Amino acid sequence: MARSHRPLSLVAACALLVPLLAGCGGATQEAPQPAATSQPAEITDDGVSVTLTVPAGWDRAGQDAPLVVRTEKPFGDPGFTANVVVTTEPPGGSTLTEQTAAAADYLAETADWTVDPTQPGPIELAGLPAHRFGGTRTVDGVEVSQVETIVEVATSTGTAFVFVTESFATQDADGAAQARAVTDSLVVTPVG
Repeated sequence: MARSHRPLSLVAACALLVPLLAGCGGATQEAPQPAATSQPAEITDDGVSVTLTVPAGWDRAGQDAPLVVRTEKPFGDPGFTANVVVTTEPPGGSTLTEQTAAAADYLAETADWTVDPTQPGPIELAGLPAHRFGGTRTVDGVEVSQVETIVEVATSTGTAFVFVTESFATQDADGAAQARAVTDSLVVTPVG
């Protein structure tokens, strides 16, 4: 069963809108002092509970779903805010292979998307089977890298999926490292 492109298109839209949410009028804006410690962020949707650890200097966007966390300080000029977006898809009959193929097809049809061949492919994340791929695109004149990880979650009613998208200015090494740390902190629990 092929999945809808709702989660992936929603992730892409949210990831690219995060700089606007951060008020990125320029990269020279001073961010408030970050909290001294990291904090958890959680979403329960579509039969799964997802928890991430948000590092100091990052915050959570206000909405309940999708789960969006972002750095408080944009990188570059006009500034891109590194972020991680998590969406879910309810249990159904599709497989990780089908989800990955559908996402790759969707991205191949996306204007200005260039595939990053260095992404690892099949991996394990949060102790679950997953697939990671990525690419780059330009957002407001800034080259942005996006890394998509699709996580397969067995539930009592079928297979659910968690989609985690890291977005950061390609030259932002700190943002990239922090986004990956957020993704690596993922804890997924079936609900129900």
